[in-house]
Amino acid sequence: MRNNLKFNLTEGYKEQQLISELADQFAIKKEPAISESFAIYDTFDWRLFNKSLVLYRSGNKLFLRKLAKSEIMHTIEITSIPVFIWDFPDGKLKQHLVPIIKMRALLKLVEVHCRSTTYRILNQDEKTVTRLAYEEILPSREKDAPALAAHLWVKPVKGYPQYFRNLAERFEEAGFTISKKEDIYFKALEVVDKKPGSYSAKLNLQLDPDVRSDDATKVILHFLLQVMRINEVNIEKDLDTEFLHDFRVAIRRTRSALGQIKNVFPMGTTNRFKKDFAFVGKLSNQLRDLDVYLLKEDTYKAMLPPVLRNDIDPLFEYLRQKRSKALQNVLNSLRSKKYAKILHDWEAFLSEPREDSATTANSKLPVIYLARKRIYVKYRGVVKAGNLILENTEDEMLHVLRIQCKKLRYLMEFFSSLFPRKKINVLIEQLKKLQDNLGDFNDLRVQEEYLLNITKKLPATHQQLKKTLVAIGSLIGTLDRERQTVKDAFAKTFTDFASPANKKLFRELFTLSRTSRN
Repeated sequence: MRNNLKFNLTEGYKEQQLISELADQFAIKKEPAISESFAIYDTFDWRLFNKSLVLYRSGNKLFLRKLAKSEIMHTIEITSIPVFIWDFPDGKLKQHLVPIIKMRALLKLVEVHCRSTTYRILNQDEKTVTRLAYEEILPSREKDAPALAAHLWVKPVKGYPQYFRNLAERFEEAGFTISKKEDIYFKALEVVDKKPGSYSAKLNLQLDPDVRSDDATKVILHFLLQVMRINEVNIEKDLDTEFLHDFRVAIRRTRSALGQIKNVFPMGTTNRFKKDFAFVGKLSNQLRDLDVYLLKEDTYKAMLPPVLRNDIDPLFEYLRQKRSKALQNVLNSLRSKKYAKILHDWEAFLSEPREDSATTANSKLPVIYLARKRIYVKYRGVVKAGNLILENTEDEMLHVLRIQCKKLRYLMEFFSSLFPRKKINVLIEQLKKLQDNLGDFNDLRVQEEYLLNITKKLPATHQQLKKTLVAIGSLIGTLDRERQTVKDAFAKTFTDFASPANKKLFRELFTLSRTSRN
């Protein structure tokens, strides 16, 4: 027997008209109408949509399904909607979402309402031979609200296939079309003027390899400015820590572009804005540091013996108090005249006509040539520095290499669309592994120093101070051992990155032919 069929009604066709026409031939039993609401959730940067997932609440349950699929993957009962992943009850749904949502807050995108009425079609013996369900999806509970979608479901009943086939044929002859697998998700978001996937902080640009280098650089910088503007508005709402993170990354990328894409803008202009964005970047340093420590609260506690875990709570209470003040300082800075002028002048510069000068020797160069040259020069610098560290692994040298790797990564991401996607992605992934090693080492070193310094600032009158200091000391010891483990792993991680295969691929993608060098 065929499965349920879902029909689109012809425009203007009403539920009562349909039932009246069927009543001439069949006895019909109407069942009570059912109304339910469902709300759709995702993160600000569409992490669930990007994985083709739909998370929605209906009643006291939360459901996860695949986009364009009706089968439910996971469901849980809830008393209130979770905001962060750590608010979810333990189970398969949480396990599925942990690596996707991470530290981002869930936001309600839209709430829609479903109203459905089922009609039982009876034969002469008053046996149910088919079920019809008229379904409307509405943007609000108002009685006269226009439907986002209206469908007629024809549902077979075991033992009476002919009735199902006859009704299906009748509806097709009436001009009803079998509904395609269109997900109501898209129609619901359209009502609130939301476009799935409309925001991403990732540099998903498509550059023309023959375009002038200054024009291509402005395309990159325009995108980064847009990311700053979007996130600066949301920092004040304090929904999650990633608004500040994306804001800061856009600033770092801007500074890197100004420093690494050389001689495309007048030197005076470049130097002025490098200085300006260095100032803007420093405005939120303390807030970001505090966010990182607070996000690691559970991780830090898990590093401690169970007997010490509660003793470290005063540290996090103190950090939360500091964060409130740091957030206010950042908000004041973002509202300041100086910040407004920097961003205004920057936006004006990006929109103004080109300005060729003696210090813009690379401005007219096709961007593909400049991209190759700058990436390869930076790559060779990374390899040279890494080889020196293999001979003498000093902490400060690891820090310098981390900065160099970050600049190389930004350059490769700026210009990734100019090169074969699979090949450049292989190199970026290898670079990420090296960055992760260097970043973990640096983070652990900074965290140790911070915890040592903060022991002098905790309120001395606190009754638990001595126990807290013992817990912090234990944590520092664990971090130090982990830092040494990460340091020991550097040699292999770097050797993998600087492998002959990668070296060959870097040469293939980024070195210039002899004719192009001349």
